[in-house]
Amino acid sequence: MITYAEVLTKIISTLTGRPVGAEIQPEDHEDMEIMILDYIEQLKVSSSGSSLREAHASATAGANCNLIWNSAFSDSFYTPVINGFDASGNPVEISLISKSTTKLVVRTLVDASLSALALPFDNSQL
Repeated sequence: MITYAEVLTKIISTLTGRPVGAEIQPEDHEDMEIMILDYIEQLKVSSSGSSLREAHASATAGANCNLIWNSAFSDSFYTPVINGFDASGNPVEISLISKSTTKLVVRTLVDASLSALALPFDNSQL
């Protein structure tokens, strides 16, 4: 991963960090520009794959309920947060049955309205 600090250091060393009177070398300028473009592309990729997902459903007591994500994940490396409330507004216990790229399957002990949020995480760091 290229960091902002690395890009800034490269820009400074290429443009203003060279000895007084020394010309900017074309290969150094090209390396700097490529690093900037790589950094921008890295940000684009990471932000497009990390948007918040949501799912909503009504659960029937004792039956499996599908919480289908508004946008599928590219893999199953995400962390969901699930909330549910009965008709009186009381929180309900939710059991996670399974998790896939497109949905969660859960079960409740009472009829409930469910909502889930999730963010993908970078599995390359595992």
